Amino acid sequence: MTKTRPPPSVLLIHNGDSYHAHIEHLTEAGLSVSETHADEALRKATVLQPQIIILDFGCDGETTAALKAHPETAHIPVIALADLGPS
Repeated sequence: MTKTRPPPSVLLIHNGDSYHAHIEHLTEAGLSVSETHADEALRKATVLQPQIIILDFGCDGETTAALKAHPETAHIPVIALADLGPS
């Protein structure tokens, strides 16, 4: 019998803008995606313990600082998602 692993978990942190397309893309890629507003980031990350955090680059540096200062979330990689605009 083969064990199946749960999909990698991602927490998308934003300031309220719509990220539905990003969430859909990540879900279609096989990731388990949760989202939260920056105001709830530390609480949600502590509870969910995602494998990766994707942070809207528009969130202030305090969000990342709080995540990295907390012992239960400091180990989680944080990726900043920047809007590169049209090329």
